[in-house]
Amino acid sequence: MSISKKKRTTFAAAVSLVCLCVFLPACSHGTKTNAADEVNSQEENSNSEKTGSVEEKPEGILSWAQDLPWEKSEERLSGKVFQEDKVLQLGETEQLGFPTNENPEKIGIECAVKTAKLYQTPEEAGLDGIQVRTEGDLLYDIETELPVVSLDTSKLSFLLCDVNIKNINLDLGEQNITMLGVACLTPDGKELRELGLPAYFSESVDTKDGPHYYNFELPAGQSMDAKVGWWIDLEQYKKENLYVIYNFGGDLDIQRLWKLDL
Repeated sequence: MSISKKKRTTFAAAVSLVCLCVFLPACSHGTKTNAADEVNSQEENSNSEKTGSVEEKPEGILSWAQDLPWEKSEERLSGKVFQEDKVLQLGETEQLGFPTNENPEKIGIECAVKTAKLYQTPEEAGLDGIQVRTEGDLLYDIETELPVVSLDTSKLSFLLCDVNIKNINLDLGEQNITMLGVACLTPDGKELRELGLPAYFSESVDTKDGPHYYNFELPAGQSMDAKVGWWIDLEQYKKENLYVIYNFGGDLDIQRLWKLDL
């Protein structure tokens, strides 16, 4: 699945209940539908201006809050500035912002990144390699921020994370795991770069190559444990600088990062 990229993946409701902001990434390319169409169809869309692959990238579960009418500075909305005060440790549970017009302080979900480990292959992590994606916008070049067109997985490592997500009060049908991404600090330590879309998601509602692969169902009040995996190029992305990030590319005020300590 080839998915065009712009690092600003950005969950909203057609009614005034929800206007969401991304738990990952606004790194998509293409034309973004309005919030009402998105909620009604549960389509996975993208909003990038860069060229590259042409398939649409699904938005993260909090992606629509970038359309909220509150005034924010360009820096606050750029979503790439590293904020040390937003860093969490593995195992820590955090309530994550899910702002709406009616309730800008709304908390929608709780999340914990429980474990993170690098492997040479998905099979070493105990996965069936057939279930792991090898095509699509799975890895971005750290300098150009464009998708790597053809992956040579023999030269890549595989990061697998155990996460727990609890739906506190959202009633939106399918949600999207790309609210979580993996980001790396730039060499100067000031900005973040996103690695790419997950190559593996254990709780998907769709098949590996299906259009809803990143979607999951989690009714309000329930929680789930999931495994999420990414291909990693350790030549570009140093393991000591890797974070699982919520709301990459979105409003920095609700961004959170888990230090992986690999």
